[in-house]
Amino acid sequence: MREETSGTIEIPAGVPYGAAVTAQALADPALAAAYRTHCQLIVPEFEMKWSYLAPAADHQDWYAMDRLMDFAASIGAGMRGHTLWWHGAIPAWVERDAGSFATLALAHLDTTLHRLAGRMHSWDVINEVLAPEDGRPDGLRNTPFLRAFGPGLIREAFHRAAEIDRAGQALLVLNETGLEYGGQAAETKRRCMLRLLEHELAAGTPIGCLGLQSHLDAMDNPAGGAAFRAFLREVADLGMPIMITELDVSDAGCPNDISMRDRIVADAYRAFLETVMAHAAPLAVVTWGLSDRQSWLANARPRADGAPVRPLPLDSRLGNKMAMTALQDALRS
Repeated sequence: MREETSGTIEIPAGVPYGAAVTAQALADPALAAAYRTHCQLIVPEFEMKWSYLAPAADHQDWYAMDRLMDFAASIGAGMRGHTLWWHGAIPAWVERDAGSFATLALAHLDTTLHRLAGRMHSWDVINEVLAPEDGRPDGLRNTPFLRAFGPGLIREAFHRAAEIDRAGQALLVLNETGLEYGGQAAETKRRCMLRLLEHELAAGTPIGCLGLQSHLDAMDNPAGGAAFRAFLREVADLGMPIMITELDVSDAGCPNDISMRDRIVADAYRAFLETVMAHAAPLAVVTWGLSDRQSWLANARPRADGAPVRPLPLDSRLGNKMAMTALQDALRS
């Protein structure tokens, strides 16, 4: 059975699985075939970010994003729009023109939404809006977006997205990192997120889903313990669905032995997803890449022993790992 979720895109009923990818990586026929086999959702790793789409004031580059859209359509997969506003992907030419930032940010939002409206499964409307360490009582991250729009930036972006893509029925996602971990810093961020959601929902901001990035560490408590479980229940009590948007499990601190390492990583996948499934009903589970050969963690969190990292469901030769079994078991539960 299949159910329609956005425009003309259909994805299987149940909890769909997807993975991030670049257009360049899909030039490998074997990797493209793996995405065709496993994925009901595709996420552009870089190609929809502002700095990629608009590298210069007088130039837009949609070639790679169009290729990804074509690929998703060819395999019957939905496309996640990652991401409309993110402080980490502001073009250099925009940063140099701070006086025009609000105008340029809205123009980018409008251009992207109009071009892809009705074709997306979901939009990450704003990415990583919280940073309690920046010292604001509301926990908002101090970014050019905040300086241009003030605390109303969330309302501005989500209302605009809802208006432009109103026929597409795409989910409008507030995507955030670091809500899953143990420790006081994560708990502070969770409290800020709950207050933000309560405030925005009361004001009528059309946030349709909370995205949990879920970049995990195999050697830490992957589910954040009781505090994370309580957070999931509180989000559910607000009537707010969740989506797992960038899941991977770093093995940087694991033993070198591959079999042992893969089991620890798989156990982390299983424990985290079982926790999420027990306290929420995720609308999708997405990993940040499908094969170990693609993982950003090779550079961001390399192993001290120099061994290749193994944080994703498929190995570098595209073979299933224990992590894939754990993932599939969770999605079937």
